[in-house]
Amino acid sequence: MGSRSMAISAVWRALCVAAGMVALCGGATALGQVPGEPLLVLVSFDGFRWDYLEKATAPNLRSLITRGVRAAGLIPSFPAKTFPNHYTIVTGLYPGRHGIVANTIRDLPSGRVFAMSRPREVGDAMWWGGEPIWVTVERAGRRAATMFWPGSEAAIGGIRPSYWKTYQESMAGNDRVDQALRWMDLPRGRRPSLVTLYFEDVDSDGHAHGPESPEVRRAIERVDGYLGRLLRGLASRGLASHANVVVVSDHGMAATVEGRVLELDDYITLSDVDVVDINPTIGLFPRQGREETVYRLLARASPHLRVYRRAEIPEAWHYRHPRVPPIVGVVEEGWQIVRGSLTDRALQHVKPLRGAHGYDPGVAAMRGIFIAAGPAFRTGATVPAFENVHVYNALAAALAVRPAPNDGDAAVARTLLR
Repeated sequence: MGSRSMAISAVWRALCVAAGMVALCGGATALGQVPGEPLLVLVSFDGFRWDYLEKATAPNLRSLITRGVRAAGLIPSFPAKTFPNHYTIVTGLYPGRHGIVANTIRDLPSGRVFAMSRPREVGDAMWWGGEPIWVTVERAGRRAATMFWPGSEAAIGGIRPSYWKTYQESMAGNDRVDQALRWMDLPRGRRPSLVTLYFEDVDSDGHAHGPESPEVRRAIERVDGYLGRLLRGLASRGLASHANVVVVSDHGMAATVEGRVLELDDYITLSDVDVVDINPTIGLFPRQGREETVYRLLARASPHLRVYRRAEIPEAWHYRHPRVPPIVGVVEEGWQIVRGSLTDRALQHVKPLRGAHGYDPGVAAMRGIFIAAGPAFRTGATVPAFENVHVYNALAAALAVRPAPNDGDAAVARTLLR
């Protein structure tokens, strides 16, 4: 066994001990072979900022906190956007390692472009590096079920979850919960031990109305209602004491400030670049021979914009994948950077954003939530804020499966486990 494999095995054993599941970690194979096999439900509330619990009534989240463990904040990876961070949570890899480096990506070798609006690309395993937790579970001979989690529509490593759904924003939140519960009603041998759920309500209203808006408060209460429906469903099936429920968010949300807008074409000629990613980050592929010109123009464009050549991106962001554009930038919190003037955008009926995410992960408003309760997790505990790259190891331990190689620290995962 190589040193890397030995290290992974040691991490795995330590996590199993911390979770009190040594026997399961040593013997779990196919579903139904081990009494008391773990069940974990992973729930994402997209865009749920770390302090949103103080802004609305959320009795079901508070109930989980009382009987479980919460983090003071879940720190996203760069860029603090939806697809990169959802996939980091389930792989334990930084975006610069798993390859989902933005919500929109250009792959130079193939000439292809990945975007959330392109189902064919979203469902192609070519884009998705690493091993997500549902593949880890399936490799262990058990079953996983995913409701809309980014990456779950592709056969990653040739493996799909046993049950999955193509993303459909129009599907009501309660219907998503009911589908998850129906998967748990399957007979032993077909029943999943991992179920994921995804809800976009809070993020959508945060963008449209801003994080301090009454619309966001109502969205918080609405998603808390979905969680309540899930918890009641688990209780009615006799699973309340058996299930581990983990609630996360991919990032937070910052209020944008009126008038704090940089218009990209004020500083560079747009025909000189392919703008792959924008607002509040930028990802640019300059036309051949224009790289240094574009970089220098942007570097002195505004004190509110930080811009980097790919090789000079801060080490702390772990963001050096070949898919990262040659020029990357990010504006300060509250600022926006757009293509074209605000007048042009108004004529195109582009609604202004009242809230945004994607800023430097060190910005407090970018922090999300981590709340977990169940037999694998500590009770009545609050831990310091930690990076979301560490979540995967805790999920693997709670599920009693061997984690794939990842960037997380087993010591952080142990702070969450019994």
